Amino acid sequence: NLFEEIDLLADVIEDALAGYDIQKLQIGARFPKDQIEHEEGIRKQYAAGGSDALKPSLVGKISKKLSERLDGVSIVNDKPDILALIDVLTLTVTLDVRSAYIYGRYKKHERGIPQTRWPCRACKGRGCAKCNDTGQQYPSSVQDLIGNPIIELFEGREHAFHGMGREDIDVRCLGRGRPFVLEIKEPKRWDIDYESAMQAVNERAKGSIEITDVRRSNRSEVVRVKDTPAEKSYTIRFLVEPLSQSGLDVLTAPLDLTKEDVQQRGRGRRKHRRRGDNKDNPKKPLERVEVSILDDADLKKMKKAELVELCIERKCSEKGVKAELIANLLATNPEPVEMLPLPDKTTILDIIEKLQGVNLAQRTPERVAHRRADLVRRRKVIETRDASVNINDEGKIYVEFTLRCESGTYVKETVHGDDGRTQPSIASLIKAKCTVEWLDVGDIHAD
Repeated sequence: NLFEEIDLLADVIEDALAGYDIQKLQIGARFPKDQIEHEEGIRKQYAAGGSDALKPSLVGKISKKLSERLDGVSIVNDKPDILALIDVLTLTVTLDVRSAYIYGRYKKHERGIPQTRWPCRACKGRGCAKCNDTGQQYPSSVQDLIGNPIIELFEGREHAFHGMGREDIDVRCLGRGRPFVLEIKEPKRWDIDYESAMQAVNERAKGSIEITDVRRSNRSEVVRVKDTPAEKSYTIRFLVEPLSQSGLDVLTAPLDLTKEDVQQRGRGRRKHRRRGDNKDNPKKPLERVEVSILDDADLKKMKKAELVELCIERKCSEKGVKAELIANLLATNPEPVEMLPLPDKTTILDIIEKLQGVNLAQRTPERVAHRRADLVRRRKVIETRDASVNINDEGKIYVEFTLRCESGTYVKETVHGDDGRTQPSIASLIKAKCTVEWLDVGDIHAD
C-alpha cells in the first residue's frame, strides 16, 4: 500500500532537497502503464468514474506532508524551482532542477571581446597549445565576464547567455546597454541579492564591461529578448578615399533578387521564400578582379622555371629566353587606373542626410556568409544625425555620423557597400571608397 509509505517518500524527497534553497516545489509520480490501465478498469467496473485517481491522491498526500515540514517552500503545480519525481516501483526520487534566470543590460567599453564563448578554431574547444588549453579562441567574453561571478552565487553547474542581438567583436556597446538574460543551469538557489551580484560583476570586469538593471527573470523573457526586433542607434567613423569607375560599377551593379527574404513583421511567424540562384543571372554583384602589378627588379631575381609558371598563370607566352619572359609578364600589368574625383564636404553631408528614410537591400555579407543563409534583406534607415567631416594634415577625409536603423541592419556594409551586396550604400552614393575605422552601438531602443 503506497499510502502507508507516505512518510517514507516524504523523507526521501526531503533528503534529496538537502542543500537546495528553493521557494517553489512540484511533486510528481511515475506509475507503470499497466497499473494505470488496471486502475481505470476497476473504476469502470464499479462505476466509480468520479472517484479520486491513485496518482493525484498520492501526490496530494505527499505534498501536504512536505508543506508541513518545509518552511518557506510552496507546493505548486506549475513553474517550480525543482520537480521531485517519485518512482513508485523503486520508491526513489529524481530531481528535475530548473534553471534560474537573470535579466540585465550590459555595456561593452572595450573592443576585442566577443559576446559569447568562441571555441578555439584549432582544437574546436577541446584545448590545445594555441588556446593555452582553455578551448576558447579569446581569453574572455561578455558571457564569462557576467556569468562566472554570478554562477558562484547561484552555485550552478554552467551558464548560457541570451542577448537581444549581438555586436561584432570589434564594436563597443554603449548607451543604456544591450538587454540580456543569463541562464544558470542546475542552481542550488533561485534568488540572490541582485545589487550585490551586479557590483561583483562590475568589479571583476575592471571596466571592460558594465551591467545595469539586474533583476530576476524567467524562461519566457528569454524568448522575448531574443525575438524582439528592436531598432538600434550606431555611431560610425570611416575614411573616404578615391574610387575607380570599375570599383563604382561593382558597388552599383544590380542585385540578384532571386534570394529576397520575404518577412511578415508583427503577428504570426516569419515566412521565408528562398529560390535558387540562377548561374546566368546578370543581376548578381559583379566580381572584383584584381591583377597584381609585377616589378621588373623582382622578376629578374626569379628563376626561368618560376617565370614560366607565372606566364602560364598570367596567360601570356611562356616561350623565349628569360628577358623575353620578363617583357611578356610586364606587358600583363594593368594600365594605370584613373580615379574618380573625391566628393566635397557639402556633398558628403548632404548624402548622409538624405540616407534618412531609405530602404536598403542587403545581401548576406561575405564575412558572415559561412553561417547565414544567402538572402537579400530589406532594412530601413530610420534617422541620420550629427554628421561631421574632418580633413587631417595629410589631407585624408574622415567622416563620423550617427544613424538609427531597423533590427538586423548590416551597418558597416551600409557604409562601404560590400562590393555591391548592400544597395544603396554611402560609398556608392558619394562615389568614393569608404573604409570603416570603428563602430559603436549607441543605444538599443527596447524595454
